[in-house]
Amino acid sequence: MKASPLWIAALLLVGAAGAFWGAGSVPLALLSLAAVAAAVALSGVARRILGVLLVVVGVAAAFTGHWLAIAGGALVVVSGVLQAALGARMPKIGMGGQKSRPRDAETDMWRALERGDDPTDDKTPGGPSSNE
Repeated sequence: MKASPLWIAALLLVGAAGAFWGAGSVPLALLSLAAVAAAVALSGVARRILGVLLVVVGVAAAFTGHWLAIAGGALVVVSGVLQAALGARMPKIGMGGQKSRPRDAETDMWRALERGDDPTDDKTPGGPSSNE
C-alpha cells in the first residue's frame, strides 16, 4: 500500500506537535495540530502557501534551542516542503475515495417516486407537458 503525501505531511505535523509539547512549546504544538486540519482541508495554491508558511515557522521554531523543539521544527519544515512541492497534486478532503458510478435509469425512477415525482410525466421545467 502506497502512502499518500498528504497523510505523510499530516503525520509529520502530528509528530511535530508531540515534540513541541514535550519541549514546553504549547502554542507551537497547537499550531502544528491546526496545520494538520488546514493541510487536509485546503487544496491547490492555498495548500502550497500553507507549506511555505510552515517552512518559515519550522525554521523559526528550531532556533528555540531545546532539542525537542529543533526536532519538531525539522518535522514542520519537511511537512511544509512536501506540501509546497506536491500540494497541487494532493487530494482535497472528501475527494480521495470518491469514484463516479454509472447512472442507473431504474434507480433514478425509484428515487423520483420516493421524492414524490412522477417519472412518467414528460413535463420539462418551465414548459407544458407533452401529455396535454
